[in-house]
Amino acid sequence: MSESRSGLPKHKASDFDRDFFDRFYGDPKTRVADAGHAERLVDLIAGVVGYLELPVRRILDAGCGVGLLRERLLARFPKARYEGLELSAYLCERFGWHQGSIADFHATKPYDLVICHDVLQYLDDKTAAKAIRQLAKLAGGALYLSVLTERDWRVSADQVRTDEDVRRRSVDWYQRRLRRGFRHVAAGVHVVRSLSPILWELEQPWI
Repeated sequence: MSESRSGLPKHKASDFDRDFFDRFYGDPKTRVADAGHAERLVDLIAGVVGYLELPVRRILDAGCGVGLLRERLLARFPKARYEGLELSAYLCERFGWHQGSIADFHATKPYDLVICHDVLQYLDDKTAAKAIRQLAKLAGGALYLSVLTERDWRVSADQVRTDEDVRRRSVDWYQRRLRRGFRHVAAGVHVVRSLSPILWELEQPWI
């Protein structure tokens, strides 16, 4: 992969090839996620969205990878239509996902649930900021967002398995931009600012 002017890695579609996904999602010795992780994540998302009584008919999984979440999401939201968005030409050919970047993706109408899991750290600052603005346009109800931060890398990440060729920004960098379009509810689940879900005071984020 090439480098940006800042010296940080600059990713392109061809970087996310078969070897990349075999390493991080295929080989049990090196993968960062498996079916068990996907099941727990979908349980989390569905639990929060269901508790807030948000209807889900259209789902966008931005950076869907090998599609670990697809079957589990459709099982939890059986009336929903799932769409996968992926930069990797290899995966789009293999699974039939929409090919493209979340920063440039447009839809005719918003999705009830948008998932963007471990994607934004691969984008430079300008593109990541644009992607967050686009997420606010694409999400009509809830957004699940997870992204590796600088502190995550130092404190929480398995540095043997986790991809280090990413941009490690502060949590404040993301929060300042997300607050413009979203309210954080719990554990990475956000709702668009036009919604005002009723939560008791201690159910709301308080840290």
